[in-house]
Amino acid sequence: MSKAVLKLEGIEKAFRQGHKVVEVLKGIDLTIQAGELVGLVGASGSGKSTLLQIAGLLDPTDSGVVSIVGMNATSLKDDARSGLRQSQLGFVYQFHHLLPDFTAVENVAMALRIGGVAEKVANEQAAELLVRVGLEDRLEHAPSELSGGEQQRVAIARALIGNPVLLLADEPTGNLDENTAGRVFELFVELVRERGLSALIATHDTTLAAKMDRRLILREGTLHEA
Repeated sequence: MSKAVLKLEGIEKAFRQGHKVVEVLKGIDLTIQAGELVGLVGASGSGKSTLLQIAGLLDPTDSGVVSIVGMNATSLKDDARSGLRQSQLGFVYQFHHLLPDFTAVENVAMALRIGGVAEKVANEQAAELLVRVGLEDRLEHAPSELSGGEQQRVAIARALIGNPVLLLADEPTGNLDENTAGRVFELFVELVRERGLSALIATHDTTLAAKMDRRLILREGTLHEA
C-alpha cells in the first residue's frame, strides 16, 4: 500500500456571521496516497477553499486532525507547522499572486532563497523549471509583461520548485479563458505525474476534475465520492 501524504480525520470548521454560526465542514475524512491526484468539486461557497486552507496548514480546525506524510500537524507549534508547510507542500491559486517587482526567475527562486539556498543556485534551478513549463523566453520578464497563462505557469513553477510531496491547487485555471485553461491544466497534471507528486485540486470545471484519479464532491459540509 502506498504511503498517505495527506490524512484528514474528523475535520470541522464553522464561521460566525453576526449572531449566526455557519458550519462549513462537518467531520471531513480524507486520505490522499502518494502519487494520487484528487479533484475537489462543489458549489461556490461550499467550503472548498476552507478545506484546502486547512489541509495546507494555513487555517486552524475547530476539531479534527491533519496529518502530513504521517506527522500530526495539528499538534505542532507555529514554527514547526511553517517548516512542514514549506518543506512538504506547494500551493497554486486562482490568481497567480506573483510579486510585481520581481522577474519570473526571481519569483520562482524566492521560495528557495527563503529556505537558505544561495541566490545563484536558486536562480539556476528556477530557470530550469521555467524552461520546462515553456517560458524560456520569459525568464527576465516581470509579471505585468506576461499573459495570464504565462503568469499561471510561473505560479505552477513556483509551487514545484521546493520539491513538495503534495500540491494544493484552488481553482488554478479559474481566471483563464477556456482554451488557455485547458492547456495550463494539462501542463499542471503532466508535471505532477512526471514528478510522482500528489495533488488536491479544487475546481468548478467537472471536465478538468474528471482527469483526476478520483473526484470528490463537497456538499453541505461533507465529502462524497463522485
